[in-house]
Formats: sequence, structure tokens, C-alpha cells
Amino acid sequence: MSETRCERELGKKPWTQMLLRLDDDMPLLKYFGFACWVAWFSVAYSSSVWVEGAEETAPVVSDMFLYSTLSHATALLACACFSQAVSKVADRPWFLASAGALAALGCVCVVQAGSLLVSSTALFVAGSCLTGIGTAALSINAGLLLCAVRPRQALRVILYCELLAALLQFMVLGLPDPFDLALFVALPLLSAACFVVGSAQRAKPVVQESQRLKPSKAFGLFLLVVCVLSAAANFGKGMHRAVVSPGQLAEDGSITTLLTVVCLVALLLFISLRRRELNFEHLLYPMALVIILSLSVTFFFPGSAVVGVVLVGVAFQLFDVVTWYMFSYIVYQSKASAVQVVALGRAIIALGVTMGDALGARCAGMGIEDAPLATAVFVLLFAAVIAVFFVFPERQVDKLLLPIPDEDDEGVASADASEVSAVEGEDATAAEHRGRWKQLCMQLGDERQLTEREKEVLVMLARGYGSQSISDALTI
Repeated sequence: MSETRCERELGKKPWTQMLLRLDDDMPLLKYFGFACWVAWFSVAYSSSVWVEGAEETAPVVSDMFLYSTLSHATALLACACFSQAVSKVADRPWFLASAGALAALGCVCVVQAGSLLVSSTALFVAGSCLTGIGTAALSINAGLLLCAVRPRQALRVILYCELLAALLQFMVLGLPDPFDLALFVALPLLSAACFVVGSAQRAKPVVQESQRLKPSKAFGLFLLVVCVLSAAANFGKGMHRAVVSPGQLAEDGSITTLLTVVCLVALLLFISLRRRELNFEHLLYPMALVIILSLSVTFFFPGSAVVGVVLVGVAFQLFDVVTWYMFSYIVYQSKASAVQVVALGRAIIALGVTMGDALGARCAGMGIEDAPLATAVFVLLFAAVIAVFFVFPERQVDKLLLPIPDEDDEGVASADASEVSAVEGEDATAAEHRGRWKQLCMQLGDERQLTEREKEVLVMLARGYGSQSISDALTI
């Protein structure tokens, strides 16, 4: 056991010591809680795992989706309003365990109700709402984890977790009954357990929640665009979900997930090979155009509705990845409240999804000549175009996401190594060690949530500079 670990474990309770050792041995385990969280949504909203008599219960999945997402949005809005209080308990083991247990209990209620929706309405609604509330609490902790690291690292974690979530989804769909139901119920518990592992080692923030900055006005405009696009993306899915069988819905969901995996692998390879700074957030607009296009395909070509649903499903999942990345970037850059940014952002997405799905379900079965359907589609198309190109055009992204010094983690070491190698008589090995030293200092600054200037001071202190030298070098 290393000295650092011994110091951390000194005075800790036995179970806390166990969690610290587990986190040291498997540092990525805590992030797998995010993967289980994502996988649960895919299984719950796009499969027939929990439904009995799949061919006769087409509206059940749609109803569960509406109750769950509405309660999810409501719980997140409450967390955003009371962010200071929530931040004090969001990463506590008892809070995480309660959230996982609540969501799992909701799953059990939904499974028990199953196709008996008519005679078990209260149980079905209660279970659906419990899943939304429990997963909302888990999403707060996912945000705390992703917002505590540098954005580029957060992006990699998000992509890895999305890929793992896809594998978990295929695993649940491929297991025989009742093992598929057992894993469906266990996913929220697994998510909470992974988050608990990371909670033991989380550093106490230097900046108190009451001293956090509020997000900029541009963030509000961004959320408006996110809400409109979420509604547009789920309108066609709502129509489709309300009329097809859960079995067909699961097949479409599997195709969507498979295509999404291909796109995620391509993105992961791209950012791994690219050394220059990547404006990943600019992918928001191509995905927005795909969402608008898919809505048009669903309306004007009813025979190709499945193609439109799959297309928009892939675009919206990638859109969701971008929003998670942007939330982590905003918190890291501005030192805003992670609870407030993530809770408000995810709540707006959930509200947009719920509105779009509910509107689509109401229009299900209508033809292209029906006035209500045509009105709903054209209003959504008009709102999406106005929001994307006029309310929050691409240049607004640059105002919302200001550059972060040394954003590329690999570039920290390489740039510092170049600086050191220029010193006469110093070899490449010393340059590499010095670059690694700076990287470790930056990571320590991230854990303690220091500002960029404070991190620069920390690096110079670690190198042995005095206060006068530091003030001269940094013009303090």
C-alpha cells in the first residue's frame, strides 16, 4: 500500500477504507455508474423486457415513458432550485443507495403491473414515477463526476460509458426470462453502487456552493434550443411508440443502438488521433439538422417512418453526448454549480422529450392530410429552425464555451517538455519528467477546483519558485 493511500485511509471507517482501496485499484469503476444509468433508460423506454403480452400492449411503453420522464424532470427542477442543499448530500452513500433502491422499487412495480394496466393503474403510475425520481438523483451524481475532471477527459469518459451502456442493453435484450427482468431491475442498483465507490475519495471542494457563480445568459438560450430540439426529436418517436408493439419497438431500438455504437467508435478514434484542440461542441448543429430532417421524413414519407425514427434516435443519442460534454465544460470553465447546471440542463431535456412524445402520441394514427398533425409538425419545424439559426447560432457556442488553457491533457506534457528541452544541457528524460510533474499538479488543481491562475501558481511553487519570482513571472 502506498504512502498516499495510507494517509487517506488514516482515521477512516473500515467500509470507507475498503471503498478507497477499491477506487484506487479500479479508478474507472465509479464512471460505470453513468453507463448503467444510460443503459437503464434504453432498456426501459425502447424494449419489451418488462412487458407481458407484448403484441397487445402497445401503449404501455408510451405511458411508462411519459410518467417516468415527467417525474424525472420535476425532481431535477427541484434539485436545481435547492442546489445548495442538494450539493451537501448528492454524493453521500446513503443518498445514492436510496436513489438506486427507489428506482429499482419502481421497476418492480412496473414489472408487476405489466400488461395488467387497466386493473393496476395506480401501481403502474407509482412505479413509473419512482423510476423517474430515483434516476434523477443518480443523474446528479453522474454530473458531479463528469464536471470534476477536465472537459476532454470527461468527453472520453462519456464515450466509453455510452459504449458500455450499449453492451449492457444488448445483454439485457439477449438474456432469457427472468434473467432479463432481474438485470433490468438491478441496473439502478449497480449504478448507485458504482457511484458509492467514487464517493469515498471525492475531495472536499475549496469553493463552497453558496459562492458558486451562476451560469451565463447564453446558457439559458442554449437550454431553450435544447428543449425545442428534444421535443422535435421525440415527436416522431412518440407517434411510433404509441402504435407499434413493444417487440417492434425493441427491434428498432436495437438497430438505433447499433448505429449509435458505430458513430461513437468513430468519434472516439477521431478525438484519440487528433492532437489539435477539438471543437466537439460544434457537432451540435449537424445533429440538429439531422433531427429536423428526420422529422420531415417521418411526416412527408409515412411509409419510411421507421427510417426516420432510427435516424432521429441516433442523432438524439449523439446530441445527448454533446450536451453532457457541454455541461461539464461550462462547470469546469466558469466554476458554476455542477448541481445547478446539470439538474437544470437534464430537466429541460426531460421536459422537451416529454412534450414531444406526448404530442406525438396524441397525433398517432393521423394521416398527412389531418390538420392537427400537419400543424404540430410545421410548428415544431419552424421552432427548431428559429432556435438553431437565430436564437442560438453557432457563434454563440464560442461565447458560451470560452477556451480553457491547456485543454489537451496530452498537450500539457508535450508543450512543457518542449519548453524544458530548449534549456541547454537538459536531456529528453528530464523534460518528460518535468512535463509529467506539471500534469500531476494540474490534476491536483482539478480535484481541489482551483482557478486556472491558482493552478499556474501551484505548478511554479512545486518547481521551487519563490513568491517574488512567481509574482514577476505571472505579473501579479
